[in-house]
Amino acid sequence: MRMKRDRCFALMVLLFFILAGGAAAQPTGNGGISFIGFDSSDLTESGRAILAELVRREISLAPGYSLMERQDLGSVLAEQELRLSALFDGEGAVTVGRLLGADFVMLGRIGKLGTLYIISLRMVDVSKGEVVRAVTEEYLGPIEDLRKPVRIAAQRILGIPGIEIKQGEYISVETEPAGVAVYVNGLFEGNSPVVVRMLKPGKYAVKLVSEGYKAWSQNVSVEEASTFFLKARLIQQERVVDERIKALQDGRAFLLTFLTLYSAGASEALLYALGSENVRLYIGLPLVTAPLSFFGVLKLTDRVVMNSGRSFMITSSMLWGSTWGIAAGTVFGLDSGPDGNGSSFNQAFAGLSVAGGLLYGGISYALTRGSEPFPSSRAWLYNLGSVLGAFLGLGVPYVLGFESPAVIYAGMLTGSLAGAGTSLWLTRDFSEGRSIGNLAYGSLLELDDSGFRLGLPLPVPTALGGAGTNQDSGFYLPLASIRY
Repeated sequence: MRMKRDRCFALMVLLFFILAGGAAAQPTGNGGISFIGFDSSDLTESGRAILAELVRREISLAPGYSLMERQDLGSVLAEQELRLSALFDGEGAVTVGRLLGADFVMLGRIGKLGTLYIISLRMVDVSKGEVVRAVTEEYLGPIEDLRKPVRIAAQRILGIPGIEIKQGEYISVETEPAGVAVYVNGLFEGNSPVVVRMLKPGKYAVKLVSEGYKAWSQNVSVEEASTFFLKARLIQQERVVDERIKALQDGRAFLLTFLTLYSAGASEALLYALGSENVRLYIGLPLVTAPLSFFGVLKLTDRVVMNSGRSFMITSSMLWGSTWGIAAGTVFGLDSGPDGNGSSFNQAFAGLSVAGGLLYGGISYALTRGSEPFPSSRAWLYNLGSVLGAFLGLGVPYVLGFESPAVIYAGMLTGSLAGAGTSLWLTRDFSEGRSIGNLAYGSLLELDDSGFRLGLPLPVPTALGGAGTNQDSGFYLPLASIRY
């Protein structure tokens, strides 16, 4: 019986020494701790300081530990020629702990792997010079919520029983190219790169959509408290041009050819207008502008209506606009050329010719925009109206006896613009395939109970003023009439 009691006593003693040895391998929970701070290249200095204060607060609340203020840590590290990253790796941590008078030194590091934050804490026993505890916490979410996992990591390393942070379920999407629309189960969740939090574990349908690329889709399975990392590379989709647009691009080749040649000639004219005498520029600039214009116009006219009528409208407008610069040189600058003997144009009018062509062409491009083809007959009538308007602008000053070149030129230009505008207005109801019988001015004469009137807005003589009336005789121009 006595032998049994001796055996039990021996077993109890052995168990006590085993437990005591195991407890000695861990920090006793009695002593001062100095938290040096967080080493991180992914956070700002102010962010690291805020998170460090959260750890120090957990130390001050932990039973059995006391917070050792770090004093002037900066000067201590400078004297020892140490950095925080070196302390975390174990170099010099004991020395710093002794200088601060702490029993334990705690150090932290926060790294970022894609969108995943990894928080690491280490506790070094100053007397033994070894790491006695180390914890790692992973977190996926907005940086503003990084405080909670930092506090959880601090509580774990201090041995404080607390609530473990739940990671939650996420889908992290990264794409090439970036900015792709991300849909999960048919709902738009943002543009990549994006992290989407799921309500619960399960299977989800992910679809990636971006203009110019083939749609990408995949079913993914998200496990509990985990993140599914999805990386996708979208394939460019071949340009699809509607068959109707293809049929309405019969004038595109002509426009490309014209603008390529026009850009080469315009570059020469601009060099002449600027007074350049550099032969290399006169040879090299057209070689540069011509291909650039070709590819620029090719891109501009891609998948748009560019039928023969629209191309003819633009090219004829540019030529018509360029003639006004030549006309200006003829009227004003023929006798004041660069050599002073009237044998060449003034340089400024070469630039005006290019400017006029570009202005007319740009306006025509804007006026002819639309999903419907621009009728060729309308383009012809536009040019005819512009020419007839110029003749009218030339005839009026001549009849009135004006001989000034400036007046004649202004009259012709004004008449041309008015004629072009009138032609476009009269042909506003034109459509492809219709004839001139669809002019929009209506009948020549309009007859009703009150009498008859001209269908065109032409000057009409007024009735002579009778006795006892204030009506004056003259002409009026009817711009609009309302019937109800």
